[in-house]
Amino acid sequence: MQNTVIHYLISSYRSYKNKAAIIYNGQTITYEKLYKTTLKVAGWINKRTGRGYINTVKKPIIVMMKNSHRAIAAFLGVALSGNIYVPLDIDVPSERLNRIINIIHPEFIINCEEDKIINDINCSVIPWSTIQKSRNDNKGMEKIDRIIDTDPLYILFTSGSTGTPKGVVISHRCVIDFTEEASEAMDFSQDEIFLNQAPFYFDASVPDIYCTLRNGATLHIVEKSMFAFPIRLMSYISENKINALYWVPSALIMVANLKALGKKDISCLRKIMFCGEVMPIKQLNMWMDNVPNAKFVNYYGPCEATYACSYYVVDHKFENYESLPIGKATKNTRLMIIANQEEVRQPGIQGEIYIVGSGVGLGYYNDSERTNMNFVQNPLQNAYPEIVYKTGDLAHYDEKGNIFYDGRTDYQIKHMGYRIELSEIEAVVSSLGEISVNCCLYDEVRHKIVLFVEENIELAEINTKLRKYLPEYMLPGNLIRVETMPLNQNGKIDRIKLKNML
Repeated sequence: MQNTVIHYLISSYRSYKNKAAIIYNGQTITYEKLYKTTLKVAGWINKRTGRGYINTVKKPIIVMMKNSHRAIAAFLGVALSGNIYVPLDIDVPSERLNRIINIIHPEFIINCEEDKIINDINCSVIPWSTIQKSRNDNKGMEKIDRIIDTDPLYILFTSGSTGTPKGVVISHRCVIDFTEEASEAMDFSQDEIFLNQAPFYFDASVPDIYCTLRNGATLHIVEKSMFAFPIRLMSYISENKINALYWVPSALIMVANLKALGKKDISCLRKIMFCGEVMPIKQLNMWMDNVPNAKFVNYYGPCEATYACSYYVVDHKFENYESLPIGKATKNTRLMIIANQEEVRQPGIQGEIYIVGSGVGLGYYNDSERTNMNFVQNPLQNAYPEIVYKTGDLAHYDEKGNIFYDGRTDYQIKHMGYRIELSEIEAVVSSLGEISVNCCLYDEVRHKIVLFVEENIELAEINTKLRKYLPEYMLPGNLIRVETMPLNQNGKIDRIKLKNML
């Protein structure tokens, strides 16, 4: 039984010592090298903190490093030392960094000198080279038997609606629960070759790291800049025989919209999984046409539920105007659609998704108020304590028991007396051939639905086509063209930045 993610590394090290665990910009890091580097990090932390025991309260340690084998070794080393790793963007503004420091009070920050010099903060910064100069001894493994699966593994910070970042706390058990389910459902093995796309401070990177370690697979990490050159990216996939992707839809959309598909032979791809936002059918069909033998899987899940808690294997082509199901709950997870304090089971009836299971996180670090707002007692029963995550996501069942995502409770508006899901408008706009990417917001001052697009197109032209699918009251009343759709640090459309343009 694996009770920590470190056991994934140990198992793969014993079975695949000389195999490539990570390939980073052409450099091969074997499982043996990764294992020994992890031990060195853990040993250094143990000596630095001077504790010969496992802490009752785990201490956060910030890791500010580019996606690399070093960052993964730092994460695992922090975990092996019995502490909590906190991955942060190397370009995080100092004001935000200080806010995070004030929330978690970390032991120190680990970074690489070549990544970014960190100034103007109230926290010690430890260069990677300092850790690597330390002597390798047996202190790295001394705490592993005292780590339990409910111990926190990492804290991921997301944007808070109040302007204060939220630190989602995820345990070893959460990650193991997801990784075991994903490995079984996707039939992963040591033959998997993943290509990392998501930054490590974003939960979409969790399957890259832990499905690789669990299965003795290989993970390729490339510079972020390569994603600005999609044909080069497709060449890399072809040349390195990448066969599995866990990407956010925006990355797949970009490749499709820039017409990179079909330029290179990427038939090596066998499993293409995506999560984090709605995948438009138009671009999905472009991928399916170009990689017809690949298995396409639509995952759903918030960061608070460890990347994903449901999935749908795309088993047929959808029309551009249709919605893609988010499928059914993963094993050991229950999704409840609740409306008016009752569970909804009938097809077509909308409610809010609540999640229960081992993948649900521990709450928000040092933030009991917001934790209590979202990690709540199961509203269907009060006979015993049962914490569930209240997502704020709206959904409904179809006749086959598949769940369909209907948008956010905070994206639902009331306009001209009607309740409208902005995501429904976005889905229909995405089906139009002329529009590559779009976003809908509501202008409360002018009482208008505002559509943001990148294309030079007239509102009247769009609405003429939308009238085939949407009632008059759902048509956009204003159109704003942007040069490039702004994205937040997680690769999703930055709705706050667009809101400021109204």
